Amino acid sequence: MGSGPHMPFKTGHILKASLLALTLTGAAQASNADEIFGERALALAIDDRCELFTDRERNALDAARLQARGILLRQGISVHALDDYSRELDAQASQTACDLPEVADLRYRVGEAFLAWQNIRDMAFPGGHYDWHATRSIMPGEPHWAIHQTVGDMTVGLSRDTDNYRFSAALPAIPGAASAVLVLRDTDREPDLYDPTLNGHFAAPSGAEWADWTPPRFARSVVWAAGMGSRKDRSGLAHSEDALVFHFSNRASDELSALDPREAAIIEVLGRNGDVLAHFYFEVGDFAAARAFIEGGAPLMPRS
Repeated sequence: MGSGPHMPFKTGHILKASLLALTLTGAAQASNADEIFGERALALAIDDRCELFTDRERNALDAARLQARGILLRQGISVHALDDYSRELDAQASQTACDLPEVADLRYRVGEAFLAWQNIRDMAFPGGHYDWHATRSIMPGEPHWAIHQTVGDMTVGLSRDTDNYRFSAALPAIPGAASAVLVLRDTDREPDLYDPTLNGHFAAPSGAEWADWTPPRFARSVVWAAGMGSRKDRSGLAHSEDALVFHFSNRASDELSALDPREAAIIEVLGRNGDVLAHFYFEVGDFAAARAFIEGGAPLMPRS
C-alpha cells in the first residue's frame, strides 16, 4: 500500500487560485479528483486555524475530499503520496493569515454554496465494483436506508428510523441464524491492504472473487451485532418478513469509515454455537464520504 504513483499535480498550491476555484457544487469525478482533493483539504486546513465554517459546512467539504481521495486511490495514487500532500497543504495553511481577503471570500462562497448543497436529495458514490447510494429523504415511522450498497442478496449500510441512524445489514433467511458480526481489517495488526490470493497463487474467497483486498484471518477486527431487526425493520429494509436484519453499534460505522476504500469487509452470520452459517462480502468504497453527505444536510421529506 505504501508504493504507487505520486500525486499527478503540483503540491505547491497558489492560495488565491485554489480558494477562488473552490465550490461545493457537483461530485468529484476521475477527471478532477486531484483538484477537488487539494482544494477541499486546503480549505479545511485553513478552517482548522481560522474557524471559518459550521459543522455542516465542514461535512460538505469533507464529503467531497473523501470522495476525491477514494477516486485517487482507485486510480493508483498511493496512500503515502496523499498523506504527504495533505501535510504540505497543512503547512501552507499554517502560514496563511486568517485576515486575508481571499480567506474572507472563501468563507462567504462556501456558505453560499452550502445553501444549495444541503438541499441535494440523493447522491451516488461509485466504487471500484459496487456503489454506495445516499439519500436525505425520510419516511417518518418506517425504517429505511439512508446509505446502502447491494451485493447479491445482501443490502448493507446506514439505516434510519425516526432520528436514529444505525449500521445495518439485510440478508436472506438463513435457518439457525442467531447473530452476526461485521469483520474488518485490523489496521493496527495489519496496516497494509491484504491480498487473499497472495498475488494469484491461491483462489479468492468464495463470494469475494471481485475483491482485490479482504480482511486477513490473522488481523480481524470484529464488531458484533447489537441485535436483530424487528418485523417492521425486515419489511422496511429487506422488503420481506422472512429476511434477516441485523443492527450494529456506531463503532461499525466509525471503523468502516477509517478503512481504505479499495478493500472489502464481511458480514458473517452465526449460529447459536458460534459457527459461521454464511458470509457476505461488500466493498468499503466511499462509505465515509456518503456518511459525511448525510450528516452535512438536514433530512428532507419525501417528494409529494
